[in-house]
Parts: sequence; structure tokens; C-alpha cells
Amino acid sequence: IKEQLNAESVTVKDTYGDGRHVSIDVVSTAFEGQSAVKRQRMVYKAIWEELQTTVHAVDQMTTSTPAEAAAQK
Repeated sequence: IKEQLNAESVTVKDTYGDGRHVSIDVVSTAFEGQSAVKRQRMVYKAIWEELQTTVHAVDQMTTSTPAEAAAQK
């Protein structure tokens, strides 16, 4: 994710401890000017291979630009 989206930060948490359900938080300038749906599609594209094998579901996803992330603090 970090490489494909040139992300400032990426946090992936194993939601249930089984390695198959995750929550993802991504901060990237690539999200600037993109809708929430487009941002999620960008992240799903970056993890497509993992979704085919390891990860069963993304339980929660937060996508923000660096400016949005700074405003949330």
C-alpha cells in the first residue's frame, strides 16, 4: 500500500487475530481531490493479491490526505 500509493503512513491492524480480517488507515497525497469511493478503490487495488489469498475482509478503512490527517489530531 505504502509503495503503490506513495503513502505518508499506513497502519494495518489484524482485527480478530486471525490474519483474515483487517482494518486499514492510510494517509497519502494521492488521495487529494479524490472521492471517498475512489480512495477506497485505490487501496483495494493495492491489496488485490492479499485479498485473493490471505485477507478475507477489510472490516474498516480510513483514507485521508496529510492535511486531513493533521486536522483530525
